Amino acid sequence: MIALLAASAVFLTASQAVINGPREAFRVCLREATSKAPNDKVAPDGFEAYVRTNCGAQLGAFKGAVVRFDMGNKMSRAASDEDANMMISDFMGSALDNYKYRNGGNSAPAEQAKAAPPVASATPQPTPASQPQPPK
Repeated sequence: MIALLAASAVFLTASQAVINGPREAFRVCLREATSKAPNDKVAPDGFEAYVRTNCGAQLGAFKGAVVRFDMGNKMSRAASDEDANMMISDFMGSALDNYKYRNGGNSAPAEQAKAAPPVASATPQPTPASQPQPPK
């Protein structure tokens, strides 16, 4: 019983290792692209295309490894492909959020709010009790 459990653990660890190499290579490339993008003056809306151009080989290897792993675990090709795309989307979304945060991409709404004039209220503001009230 213990030998079967140990063999299963070794098998699962080895099969998971098939994904770890390509995943780590993609993460390293993504990190490097994120740090190079400001020097290349990449706008936040062009960031994903920039990463796909600079990390295409690592992205393809990672996606292929995920699809092979999933299909080896009895998932359909379509479900495996969707799973890989979701993982890549998660990585890209996190990197984009980080890029925007570090490079001021999220500051546009705040700047627009500062530039907008305040909206006048139709109801009068209440006066504190310590101030004299206007005659009625």
